[in-house]
Amino acid sequence: MIGEKIQRGAAFLAAAITLSMYSGSALADTEIRILATGEAYGAAMKVAADAYTAKTGVKVVIDQLPYGDAYNKQVLLSTAGSDEYDIMVVDCIWLPIFTKNGWVQSFEPLEAAAKTKIDWAGFVPGIVDAYDMFNGQHYAAPIDFFIELLAYRPDLFEKAGLSEPPKTWDEFRNYAEKLNEIESGVYGVATMPGEQDGAYSEWTVRLAGLDMPPNANQFVWDKSFKSMIAHNGNGQKALERWLEIQPFTAPGANEMGYAEATNAFMQGSAAMYVNWYAFFSDVENPSTSKVAGKVAYALPPREKLEGPRRDYLGGFQIAIATHAPEPQAAYDFIAYVTSDEGQETMLENGAPGAYRSYVYKSEKWIERYPFLRPVAEAGEMLPLTADFAEYVEMQRVIYDQIFAAWVGSKSAGDAMSAADADLNKLMVDLGYQKP
Repeated sequence: MIGEKIQRGAAFLAAAITLSMYSGSALADTEIRILATGEAYGAAMKVAADAYTAKTGVKVVIDQLPYGDAYNKQVLLSTAGSDEYDIMVVDCIWLPIFTKNGWVQSFEPLEAAAKTKIDWAGFVPGIVDAYDMFNGQHYAAPIDFFIELLAYRPDLFEKAGLSEPPKTWDEFRNYAEKLNEIESGVYGVATMPGEQDGAYSEWTVRLAGLDMPPNANQFVWDKSFKSMIAHNGNGQKALERWLEIQPFTAPGANEMGYAEATNAFMQGSAAMYVNWYAFFSDVENPSTSKVAGKVAYALPPREKLEGPRRDYLGGFQIAIATHAPEPQAAYDFIAYVTSDEGQETMLENGAPGAYRSYVYKSEKWIERYPFLRPVAEAGEMLPLTADFAEYVEMQRVIYDQIFAAWVGSKSAGDAMSAADADLNKLMVDLGYQKP
């Protein structure tokens, strides 16, 4: 039950022999418990946990729940002050509210006591600063990293007389029309309007190709938490770019989220698909995908080729619960699983969201996970959250409007005007803006 204190860990034995190189606190009878979402990294982390147990004697128990269920349980347990889990793996968009509410703890005191410390310099540049730092301290480490990519079918491109992936959104729309073959059951694009995060990502990937607003490090609000949706008409431009592909999407697109759109692409029903590359490991799995080995990958199109390239980054972060019974042992495990050795185990076992920078120069891993290759060409990495904790609430405000435009109940202009007003109101209500 929530709020019950789970008594774990034997009494400290002064004569105990340390089995681990990762910390003197890791005793053979220690157990750490992890609550994670259901994504592919979790199954791979279980293999890494078994390897860690073999090295150290520390037992690692990992519970995985579906994405939304994991979030709800993490919030409920944290609110209740539960010590059921030592570690929580959270989406990067959840972490700000966890740090703001004091549900996860700083790594710094634990790092000072650790024999082997987390190698922060080896992570993909930008991701630690974007998501894991709060008030100058580390509150998490990356465990699954990804950006958005374009997946496309070169065989269908060749048939349509297209020789390379689209580089601009104008080209993307024109390609979608050329590739749309309703008679053969192949549509130009798979898309995700039916799910909040998926639809929001469709909008922001198009925002990222526009001019950066002033006093901002991303496109939706500035550093004073004022909505930037109306800046230069960016919000409307991005939404119109998404709406223009509607005629070239499969029937039932309105209900499609991540799983449904990915499956449609895997079954050969679409020629192009823009999504976070975490979903593309299934595309390359011949046991689940009809198009395995037939897909190429590129960075998403841009509004214009001039000027700097910017890409939003996402992923999951591994954090230590504030009331963790074994915080030092939890840190030691995180140091292991986020090391190069831990990364190798994760990749070997089907978790392609590589968080260590060396992976993107490794032909071994690029050959196995071909969607990793274009990541090395990504531009400036943009944080989704940008110091705003109530991200899910913000996202809902905008999703309601972009979905209304998608289904035709509002024009793009009216939808973005409403989203701009609603976002500013939310920022005032939450105390980020002064009324």
